[in-house]
Amino acid sequence: MKIENKEFWEIGNVIEVQEKNKDIANFELFMFEKAKELFISVGTISTIKIFGCGTGREINHIANFYKPTTIIASDISVNMIEKCRENLKQWNIDDITETNVMDAKDYNKVENKFDLVTILNSMLTYVSESKARAQIFNNAYKILKTNGVVIGTVHNQEGTFFKTMFFKIRNIFSFYFGDKVGNRVTGYNGYKVKGYYYAKNELMKNIQMASFRNIEIYSLEEYYALKNIKYNRKKGYNNLIFIAQK
Repeated sequence: MKIENKEFWEIGNVIEVQEKNKDIANFELFMFEKAKELFISVGTISTIKIFGCGTGREINHIANFYKPTTIIASDISVNMIEKCRENLKQWNIDDITETNVMDAKDYNKVENKFDLVTILNSMLTYVSESKARAQIFNNAYKILKTNGVVIGTVHNQEGTFFKTMFFKIRNIFSFYFGDKVGNRVTGYNGYKVKGYYYAKNELMKNIQMASFRNIEIYSLEEYYALKNIKYNRKKGYNNLIFIAQK
């Protein structure tokens, strides 16, 4: 069944899938550390904005890692936010965390407020329009303090054989597809939703166009190589992770 992005994230068994995994990935901890290192000349990270928080999986780990004074988390889904609020109370971090239902592309009413912005859970994969993705990066830049850091993950055009070939063929015909080269139907549990998969150089360009500096981008294959750990991209998602500074 093909449905729209917001509708997809309101579905009960989609939310249940999100709830099953409350762990933090080693590459996410790597990004947390990198952000801390970039911001250290200014001080400690204490104000954090989380885009696409879902049921709040990463909020608990972010709170434990940074010990911030303020977290503001948002998601496009009403039902996700309701579950997130339940989790925040269970984790005893509801006193430092404000949640709201909002599209990330519309969060631009504040300036120079946050030390860290996160766009985890491959949230941008579910933003199929290029203008909306660009707006989210622009918003992240605007709401960060000077020297603030953004971190995130996106789906990669390079990975399993069939996925890689799918996008290689689309790139051959980029004169036809234009900025929709990375579009692909995604989703799970029988639901299909429009998605977007990034090429590494394109992600770099998007982040640069939002005026970020000190940009680092790694595929999971490259990240694990840094750690001398074998990673089989023929089976793994091979997502792209990024860290950048205002």
